[in-house]
Amino acid sequence: MKIAFTSIAATAALAMALTALPASVAGAQEQRQYNNDQQRQTNTQVQHPDYSKNKYYALGNREGYQDYGRKTQRPAHEHTYRNDDDRKAHDYGYQQGWQGTRGYHPDTH
Repeated sequence: MKIAFTSIAATAALAMALTALPASVAGAQEQRQYNNDQQRQTNTQVQHPDYSKNKYYALGNREGYQDYGRKTQRPAHEHTYRNDDDRKAHDYGYQQGWQGTRGYHPDTH
């Protein structure tokens, strides 16, 4: 009789532990998803600073959008950039335009 009571108690304890487990696992998954979203947002901000006032971004975006309309990329970009940031702004603007985006929209991928 004593063994039967112990095994029933152990079974009940095991059932309660298994029932509580999915809630804690779901909470951990939600936290990981939140952390991944935050990391992705931080990476996007680091990779693409605010180019909205950069004339080379605007030039690249205009060229990219023209090429998007013609469905052909130009082979070379013959521009004299002031620095490496201007070249990056032009390249980012061109890629945005090539995807059909006009103007500065840092949220698009």
